[in-house]
Amino acid sequence: MRPPVLMLSQEVHPIPPTKGAAVEQWIDAVAHRMTRYQAYVVSVPHPTRPDREFDGDVHYHRIRIGRVYNRVFRKLTRLDPYSYIDRVTRYARSIRPAIVHIHNAPRFVLPVVQGVPGAKVILHMHNEKDDEIGARVAALVGCSDYICDWYRQRQVLADRFITLANGVDIAAYAPTRATEEQRRGLRAEFGVPADRFVVLYAGRISPEKGADCLVDALRVLEKDRFHLVLLGEWPSGDPATSKRVRFSLELAERLRDVPHTVLGSVLPNEMGRLYGLADLLVIPSRFEEPFSMVAIEAMAAHVPVMALRKGGMTEYMKDGENAFLVDGEASAEELGNAIRKASESQLQRDWQAKVAREMVAARFDWRHIANDVERLYDQVLA
Repeated sequence: MRPPVLMLSQEVHPIPPTKGAAVEQWIDAVAHRMTRYQAYVVSVPHPTRPDREFDGDVHYHRIRIGRVYNRVFRKLTRLDPYSYIDRVTRYARSIRPAIVHIHNAPRFVLPVVQGVPGAKVILHMHNEKDDEIGARVAALVGCSDYICDWYRQRQVLADRFITLANGVDIAAYAPTRATEEQRRGLRAEFGVPADRFVVLYAGRISPEKGADCLVDALRVLEKDRFHLVLLGEWPSGDPATSKRVRFSLELAERLRDVPHTVLGSVLPNEMGRLYGLADLLVIPSRFEEPFSMVAIEAMAAHVPVMALRKGGMTEYMKDGENAFLVDGEASAEELGNAIRKASESQLQRDWQAKVAREMVAARFDWRHIANDVERLYDQVLA
């Protein structure tokens, strides 16, 4: 009998995710590829799938909190006497997991340690958070060495610190770039000019992701040669109370005199096809990017990648070998000049894209990541 493992994330996105939620993608992808452990996945309700489901050898338990409870206890009194994590721990006790693998939710650690006796607890962080952890964990996992070091420096109580990378389904991406005819057809479908050098931004529209820097970089480039495609979730709400909404409105204004196409968010399984729009993916993050899922996805799709030297990306990107790396504090003009230079050498782009895909296949295919996860579980239970 395989030891049961409970996998859960924050109370935000369903699993499988309906949009580009990297943490939830990680959980779902690894759960389906484990062979020696039985995965039980907990999340919020899914818009199209049942609350209880057994699919592909994975048990899904989706916790639905009623409208009356939400209104009375969460919005009015804020008491939350039977919270999401309370329901998680109750479910966990019913399956008696050997391991509880918590993703990006430090505040869940103490309730799980106290509420699920006998289970080893792993805290897996995909970015920096100052939240109180509150109890010792069997392992602190980071998506990169950068993230592991960040938590180690904060003296988190953990028996071990381990790096487990993000992954990609290599089989879901074409082994080579689309033919010219296919690329023209794809661009026509989404209203992207066929004869321009297309720069792709893929990610949420948020200040730390640096989309504004990329827009300003396009300003220094020839408008009849370059075209920007923005792919990702735009925030909605009240700009008076949301910094992200204000940022998105300002970004829309800055886009007025830049040739561009906005595609918004798409389902995760559509991303492989949409990378075919691009001549170059640019990651202009202003913060220390922990890993960047879109980078390895684009690499798997044989699309050349340019990024600022930030965070965990430098652990697998090598300038001039498998990526174009730009100084982490580069100005918009410097970034624009780097894009122009990259556009002038298709031979270099093609070579780097080939090397990058081979690297991703060797290091970041989900099968490799799942094997690494099961080896960690072995160590924790040994």
